[in-house]
This record gives sequence, structure tokens and C-alpha cells, in this order.
Amino acid sequence: MTSRISRGGLLVILAFLVPVIVELRTLAGFLGIRLSTTQFLVAAVALVVAVLGFVAVWNMRADENGTNASGGV
Repeated sequence: MTSRISRGGLLVILAFLVPVIVELRTLAGFLGIRLSTTQFLVAAVALVVAVLGFVAVWNMRADENGTNASGGV
């Protein structure tokens, strides 16, 4: 049985990441780090890909152990 994260779960992850990305931009400005819009977008996309990759690996590892990582039946 394959265990996959649902679309709703992905939306929850992205909804959590959006304010984190905005706050990182605010923190970078506060610390005097100047990023162009392109540089910031690349960093934000890299962060999203890293988090989704982590979730995918975690989900596959839980499936190998015979547990259901998504909490469903």
C-alpha cells in the first residue's frame, strides 16, 4: 500500500510556508541583506522545494517501515 500526502496536506504546507517566506524577506531587510526580486524568488522556490522534498522522503520512509505517515487508514 502506497501512502501519499493529499492535496489538502500540500496546501497546508504551502499555507505555512508563505508567511515564513514573507518574514524571511522582512528579516533580510532588517539585517541589511539586499536581494533582488529574482534572487529572492529563487531562494523562496528553493525553500519550498526543500520542504516538499523533505515531506516526500519522510512519507516514503514511513511507508517502508509499514506505518501510515499521513494518519489515514
